[in-house]
Amino acid sequence: MIKQSDRQILRRLWADWVLVYRGRLGLIFLLMVLVALAGGLYPALISHVFDLLSGKTDSGTARFAFLSLPDDPFVAIPALIILVASIKAAAMYFQVLSVNSLALRITTDIQKAMSGHLITSDLAIVTAEPAGAFISRIMNDLNLVREALVRLANNLVRDILTIIVMVGVMVWFSWLLSLLVLAVYPLAMRPIVRIGRKQRAASGALQEHLEGVTSLLAETLQGIRMVKAYQREEAEKTRSGSAFDILYEKLVTLLAGRARIDPILEVLGGFAIAGVIGVAAWQVQIGAMQVGDVVGFITALLMLVQPVRAIGTLNAVTQEGMAAAARIFQLLDKQNAITQKPNAPELRIEKGQISFRDVSFSYGGTAVLEKVSFEVGAGETVALVGPSGSGKSSIINLLPRFYDVASGQILIDGQCISDVSIDSLRRQMALVSQEAVLFDDTVAANIRFGRPDADEGRVEAAAKAAAADDFIQHLEGGYQARVGATGNRLSGGQRQRISIARAMLKDAPILLLDEATSALDAQSEKQVQQALERLSKGRTSLIVAHRLATIRGADVILVLEAGKIVERGRHEELLAKKGLYAELCALQSLAGEG
Repeated sequence: MIKQSDRQILRRLWADWVLVYRGRLGLIFLLMVLVALAGGLYPALISHVFDLLSGKTDSGTARFAFLSLPDDPFVAIPALIILVASIKAAAMYFQVLSVNSLALRITTDIQKAMSGHLITSDLAIVTAEPAGAFISRIMNDLNLVREALVRLANNLVRDILTIIVMVGVMVWFSWLLSLLVLAVYPLAMRPIVRIGRKQRAASGALQEHLEGVTSLLAETLQGIRMVKAYQREEAEKTRSGSAFDILYEKLVTLLAGRARIDPILEVLGGFAIAGVIGVAAWQVQIGAMQVGDVVGFITALLMLVQPVRAIGTLNAVTQEGMAAAARIFQLLDKQNAITQKPNAPELRIEKGQISFRDVSFSYGGTAVLEKVSFEVGAGETVALVGPSGSGKSSIINLLPRFYDVASGQILIDGQCISDVSIDSLRRQMALVSQEAVLFDDTVAANIRFGRPDADEGRVEAAAKAAAADDFIQHLEGGYQARVGATGNRLSGGQRQRISIARAMLKDAPILLLDEATSALDAQSEKQVQQALERLSKGRTSLIVAHRLATIRGADVILVLEAGKIVERGRHEELLAKKGLYAELCALQSLAGEG
């Protein structure tokens, strides 16, 4: 029923996630034993009742002497049945609650591990797939795993215990009828296993498509402004509708596989009951069985049907869960390429000098930088300009080791950044990117993001330096106003000024600005530019700029094209060369100003 790979997945689930809750497992097992034993008493009691009703009490009295019933068994037996039912009901309630609670706890642990793994993963891993794909894996795949865990707990333990008890009761009544039943049900195993294999393939395809649907919806909702601006509502409705139609078809395929199992077991059950009635009638005629024994046996057989059916459908559900678990472990097993050496020392900043030495970098098999070399002196501001795709942002991403170089070295104060601890490296840098990334929290919390222990005075000072205090004061709640998901309650310029305030508050010796003022209006840009110039004093700064007017005062301007530095110098020097930089300035009508 279970392939070797499935055994490995189950073993990993058991060892890493389930076995840590040994106490709960022991309690659940005891409750399952109690449910099975209580269920096994029903056929015995019913058999005894029918023996009493038929007047055949000799064998019945001997068989049920352990019950120690009083003189009026028709009062005691109903009371005993009610007691057994109550015990079984209570045990079932706590068992079902415990199993589902444990399954939820385990899958929650896995969800936390998955989200934590993604948060600490390399940018290359996180950006390799749409965010919706990861969300689908964390949410939808875990639902399948949770269902499989619940079914495995119930079917592999409680239902198997019930089957063992019921088979024991049946053998107690008649070994001959028991052999007849046990010969029929194994016939169902082959088609059920075959259905389970198909279910696994169908489940894997379903989960992959579900990732696509989740990503499509996230993409559409995030781009809803453009959808409306270009009147693409109908096209997006058609695209999402087609995705949901395919999802429906895959779900129906999966459900059809599950639906085939119960009819198979129903037919085999019919054959088993028919055979039992025929043989039992003959046994009663020859005096080998009492009527009560037959009724008790049939009661046990009927009580056997439900757990056998559950075991029958277990393979399909397990295969679906294993397909989901395989995808989950595939994510958890992805290893970071950006790692630090054992016992890596902390980065020691004395001057803040940065050196790029023959640095080459490729992304997705495409060369982005080729043997780039330059120096940034202590406290200098170096600007990176060039056409889109020339490698400017890649240089910014390499410095805090969001990605690693393919060859060459990057040094800070003579220390190779691949030799020091990643935490100490990034602690010395503040980043402001083109996309103002805010979180659904208060304004103060977003500014305090890089320095959680900063007091209100320092937060407000950073906001004032970033020309953000005025608009923050006008928000309802001021610094305690929530900015909304991704800062959607603020304008683009407001979001960017808060992100700049965040970098100012961190007060790191190295400043990375990746087109930090591109989202600001002219007035705000002037205010923020003045603040950034003040912030850059005494700090080593790398600036990627699209608006070249903002970097005219840089100590050095590096002009990149196709991953190479083609020009370097100050603004006036580069204009005089009449090269690529002069062309870019001319496009922005800056040459005349120079």
